Amino acid sequence: MNETNRQILPPGLWVVATPIGNLGDFTPRARWALEHATWVLCEDTRRTAHLFSALGFSVGKGRLSRFDAHADPKTVEKWIEVLQRGDSIALVTDAGTPSVSDPGSVLVAAAHEGGVRVTPVPGVSAVSTLLSVAGFIGASFNFGGFFPRKQSEQVRVLQAASVSSLSQVYVWFESPHRVQEALSVIEGFVLEHCPDASVVAGKELTKLHEKIFRGSATSVKNHVDQEMTSEGILGEWCIGIEFPRRREEAISGVDGDEANKAPWFLALSCLIEEGVSLSRAVKRVSQAFGVSKNRVYEQSLKIGK
Repeated sequence: MNETNRQILPPGLWVVATPIGNLGDFTPRARWALEHATWVLCEDTRRTAHLFSALGFSVGKGRLSRFDAHADPKTVEKWIEVLQRGDSIALVTDAGTPSVSDPGSVLVAAAHEGGVRVTPVPGVSAVSTLLSVAGFIGASFNFGGFFPRKQSEQVRVLQAASVSSLSQVYVWFESPHRVQEALSVIEGFVLEHCPDASVVAGKELTKLHEKIFRGSATSVKNHVDQEMTSEGILGEWCIGIEFPRRREEAISGVDGDEANKAPWFLALSCLIEEGVSLSRAVKRVSQAFGVSKNRVYEQSLKIGK
C-alpha cells in the first residue's frame, strides 16, 4: 500500500485533472481522490462514467452529478452548502484540468469565498503539454483559451501579442473545423509583421494519432493542410506562437503622424470605436503594449475628437 492509499481524503473541493487522451496519464492520486470523494462533479455524467470505466473503476451513479458551464447560481450555492457541512467533492471535466478553459472556475471561486478548502490534484493540460514540445525560448506565456472566431478579433489579438512587453509566447485552443482558417490568418499576419516568429500546432495531444508541427507560420499551415487532406477534419488542436521581442520598437518613434502606424495605436482606436471609455482603453493598451500612459492618453484624446 503506497502513501496516498494510507491518507484520508479531507473535506473540501478537490480539483482533479483527468487524461486528455492517453489513459496512462491518469495519476494514482487522482484515482484515490475520485474513489474517496463523497461526490464527483463533471461536465457530462455519461462521458465521465465511460472514462472511469475505461480507467478500471466506478464512482457509482449516486455520487456522480453534472456541473457544466451552464450551472446556475443556485446550483453553485447548493454545492457550497454541501462542502460547508463537511463533505468532499471531486471536480473533473471531460478531459484535462478543470478551470483551464473548462468549467469549474465559478465553483472554485465560491469555495474560496465560502471558507472551503480547495486542493489541486494536478495532471495533464493541453497548454503545458504543447509548450513542453514547442521548443520556445521565452520563459513566460499567455494562454488565450479558444482562438477568436471573427477575423477582425483574431487580427487584434495577434497585433497585441506581437508587441506585448508581458510575454513572447501565446497559446490558444482551436477546433478541427476552424484550425485551417486560424492558421491562414496567423500566416498572413506573421508574414507582414514578424516573419521570424515560430509557430507550433499540436493535434490530438497524447492520443494515438498525435501530430506536432513546428516551424514558420507558412510551413506549419502547409503541414496542417496536408494533414487535413489525408486524415480528414478530426481531432482537437492547440496552437502556439513565439513572437520576437519588440518592446523597444513599440515604445519608441510613435509620436505625431507616425502614431497611427503603431499596433498599439490601432488597438486603442478599436477599443474606443467599440465604446470602451478612454480611461479604460488607455489603461489596457498601456499594460498590453508597454507604452507609457501619458503617450497613450494623448493619442486617445485625438481619437476621441
